[in-house]
Amino acid sequence: MSEKTPNSVALKQVLTQILEEICTLSDCQSVAIRLYNNGDYPYYVHVGFPDFFIMKENSVCARDEEGNPILDEDDNPILECMCGNVLKGRFDPERPYFTEKGSFWTNSTTQLLRSITEKERLGRTRNMCNYSGYESVALIPMRLRNKTLGLIQMNDPRENMFTPKMIKNCELIANHAGAVVVNALEIQERMKDIFCLLNNLKRDKI
Repeated sequence: MSEKTPNSVALKQVLTQILEEICTLSDCQSVAIRLYNNGDYPYYVHVGFPDFFIMKENSVCARDEEGNPILDEDDNPILECMCGNVLKGRFDPERPYFTEKGSFWTNSTTQLLRSITEKERLGRTRNMCNYSGYESVALIPMRLRNKTLGLIQMNDPRENMFTPKMIKNCELIANHAGAVVVNALEIQERMKDIFCLLNNLKRDKI
């Protein structure tokens, strides 16, 4: 997979349309998609989230006091919070807030934070979703060909916005959205090859 997110206006339009449909399906106030970019997974498209939230939570990388990403033993950035757990595949399917496919969801972040231990959080959590007033939160991984492309995030200040069936449907949507992203990456690579060939032909003509 490319080290960078595909730079495509068309891809943003398609993913934004997908988010709008998810908003309608789930009735959630805020939805977003994070995509892989140089070790991080910043927001690529989002609907309904306030600007301060996007700015604060755009990066999922753990950082030192100077703002540099903290690396693990394999020199990969350490990813924080539940987004990091989902993106890294750190989950326990026996827990009611995880699915067998690695999605996280809760209908009350307040109750969840009161009921689970630090160990059960599987890493450092920032609690920004709860701090920002979001009670219902779902994080659906986008994976294809054993690679994690990103995730779909769904937030709402109301409790009890999700059902197991809805989460399963969103996992299916995430699979198809992942295929869209991979296709965009492949098209981008093909376009690079085409323009490289055209430039070579121009030079030969001269």
